[in-house]
Amino acid sequence: MKKITIIGAGSTMFTRQLLSALFAYKDLPPTEVVLEDINEQVLERSFRLVGLMIEQASVPVTLSMTVNQKDALRNADFVINAIQVGGLEPWKLDMEIPKRYGISQEVGDTLGAGGIFRGLRQIPPLLSILQDMEEVCPQALFINYSNPLAPLTWAASQASSIRSIGLCYGVRYTASQLAGYLGVGPWVDHPHTPELWQALMYQDVPEAIEYRFGGINHMTWMLEFRHKGEDLYPLIHQLPDNPAVYKNDAPRCEILKHFGYWSTENHWHMTDYVPYFRKNEAMINQFLPRRWNLLALEQEVHTLANEEINRQLAGEQPFRIEENMLNGAKLIHAMLTDTPTRINGNVANQQSNGLLIDNLPANCVVEVPIHVDSKGLHPETIGTLPTQCAALNKTNINVQELIVEAALKGDKQAAKHALALDPLTAALCTLEQIDSLFEELFEAQKPWLPQF
Repeated sequence: MKKITIIGAGSTMFTRQLLSALFAYKDLPPTEVVLEDINEQVLERSFRLVGLMIEQASVPVTLSMTVNQKDALRNADFVINAIQVGGLEPWKLDMEIPKRYGISQEVGDTLGAGGIFRGLRQIPPLLSILQDMEEVCPQALFINYSNPLAPLTWAASQASSIRSIGLCYGVRYTASQLAGYLGVGPWVDHPHTPELWQALMYQDVPEAIEYRFGGINHMTWMLEFRHKGEDLYPLIHQLPDNPAVYKNDAPRCEILKHFGYWSTENHWHMTDYVPYFRKNEAMINQFLPRRWNLLALEQEVHTLANEEINRQLAGEQPFRIEENMLNGAKLIHAMLTDTPTRINGNVANQQSNGLLIDNLPANCVVEVPIHVDSKGLHPETIGTLPTQCAALNKTNINVQELIVEAALKGDKQAAKHALALDPLTAALCTLEQIDSLFEELFEAQKPWLPQF
């Protein structure tokens, strides 16, 4: 019997979303699922919920829970990382302190001040997981879902011998949305409400769509996009002239116009990663007429989801047991049943047979198509990205590398350099202001930065 361990399983919404997709497979073999979290109260809630899901889905799953990380990991085959150090409290600091320096972040979980400090918080406990894995389940696959995804997956691949992959649904989201923009699939709204976010999770890419992509997490380039064999890129280049598409996705339309390719992540995320769209409030509102504020939306989503979970725990509402946007279930099912599948995943650029993307650094983490079967993960070699696309990726990779260096070595200066090289921060602040911002963030977040 194969064993799946979820670290941070007290994240009840994520645990429910992932396992509901896995339990949808009717040929799921007998499997052990272990839930772990440092917060026993939220862990107990997730345990009760998953137990009811197993009962409804009638799957051959044995369930247990523990607050002991090493016990949870012992003899595991798949380890899923879903931690969020400090919860929402440090995220609020990530957003509020930079605002005093004129830096408005739309999301703040991948790059910028928010992404940098989230990475510094998340990497030490990630290393603890990997160290325990090396001792009690060295053969397991480490699946990272926590943001900032690229630096965390980079730290895992650099600091540990454990096989690792980072998973994100941004590529599937982008492909399904592009199909809608082009009229070969349903229109997919950006998730600006809890209801739209939930709908997005079940909006897959139309079967007739074929696409090839490569880049880095949250800035991956759609290199080819076809419908029933027809190349749709000539139509993609016309999207900025479509008023409905431009209104819905102005930043990515501008990136397409000036750099030639469509990119992940959504338009809100994109404005955090480049220096072009957030120079002042008027400019932000021009390119983002509907703002996101993911932190506030996340709080709203949590409130409504908790109400739904309470009804499910009370037996008043059934679970939605079906496949969704999360690739983790597809990956695990493919490896357990030898049912080949293709996902988007984030792995080290340097593989045993060479680089996956020739013009990105060998030591970085890239997002590419990955074929999965019972033998494991088989990343697809992309070759050379368009030079301008690789150049934009490198502006983010520079920051990611310094986050990893700072976290692994406890090097405060490297963390400061990461902030100074961040594209959005550098577009808005002088070096003296950046130094002051860094020190203020660092002092406010000391409780979650034990490595310094």
